[in-house]
Amino acid sequence: MNPFSPAFGSQPNYLAGREAIVQAFMAGLAGGPGDPNRSTIVVGPRGSGKTALLAHIAGLAPAQGWIQAQVTALPGMLDAILEQLMTNAQELLPSAAKAKLTSVGAFGLSVSVARTQERPASWRLQTSRFLEALAATDTGLLITVDEVNAGLNELVHLVADYQHFVSEGRQVALLLAGLPGRVLQLLTHKSVSFLRRAAQHHLQPLSQADARLALRIPIENSGRTIEPAGLDAAAQFSTGFPFLVQMVGYQSWRQNPEHQTITAADVSEGIRASGESMDNMILDTTIREISPGDLSFLLAMSKDQGFSLIKDLGIRLGITPANAGQYRLRLIKQGLIEPYGRGRVRFALPLLQDYLLRHEAGLFSRATPWSVPGDD
Repeated sequence: MNPFSPAFGSQPNYLAGREAIVQAFMAGLAGGPGDPNRSTIVVGPRGSGKTALLAHIAGLAPAQGWIQAQVTALPGMLDAILEQLMTNAQELLPSAAKAKLTSVGAFGLSVSVARTQERPASWRLQTSRFLEALAATDTGLLITVDEVNAGLNELVHLVADYQHFVSEGRQVALLLAGLPGRVLQLLTHKSVSFLRRAAQHHLQPLSQADARLALRIPIENSGRTIEPAGLDAAAQFSTGFPFLVQMVGYQSWRQNPEHQTITAADVSEGIRASGESMDNMILDTTIREISPGDLSFLLAMSKDQGFSLIKDLGIRLGITPANAGQYRLRLIKQGLIEPYGRGRVRFALPLLQDYLLRHEAGLFSRATPWSVPGDD
């Protein structure tokens, strides 16, 4: 079977280059209530491996004495956490504890509560009862939330209640992941300022050495080999971007799966197919979501080689240096560009510049060079 998993939500066969983040969080679980690493936010653009990292850490937690509830920031997430708690704690809780939880109406399913028509316990109270029962077995609770969205009231509710759990000394940890702009919105929300003190990890591209490992080890563990020239070409094409590592590995593997060795020619075809997948699965969506003014700024950058000078971009767009600086800041926060020395920026998302140049004619129709940041 193909050992690479470019589909969203899939865990890679081998997770490379994220060891420091994993070690820091696992040390937090072992460090006791109040350890700052127990509250962690992972930030990165689409395809940077956020979901895979969350799943990997959640998979390690049970061996450290933690059960986990893994959700995406969508309506109903609080109920989903409680449902996973009930399921994952089944083997840990003694019968008496499970009976007690049911009798107080956890999840609104208690017969006794239904008969007396009492008001259902709040989410915080229900979760507190679970935490008390788990504490009797020296078990903690890890909650992971993917695709954070500050506009979702349930997420704000969760973070606010989590702060109380921490102040009460509960064995609880929270691991969040999201796009740069959405994480920023959450951190500036007045009701969850507590999160500003959480550990933050901005996912950087893998080194070329780690990219090679992420490609070579799954291939060899699955009984095949890859030519050194092909391995180098695949790693270089990926630029260390986790989605592209998985995609170029997947596409290269499938060219001639009956052959023992993946050749440089297989990789060459895999690179071509991976570029198309990057367009369809990452770049199309990313460009659709940004504002017309941000798009104008990116199109202006696409004319330069290597890097762009902010002052040149302002002149090119006919905007003030202050407005150019606001666009710069917004696009950096979204993970699309990055600083490159004083007064310079360059593209941070792989293949984005090439995408903009290839689709320039169509993109200009929705770009508005005169937009003022905040108004578009």
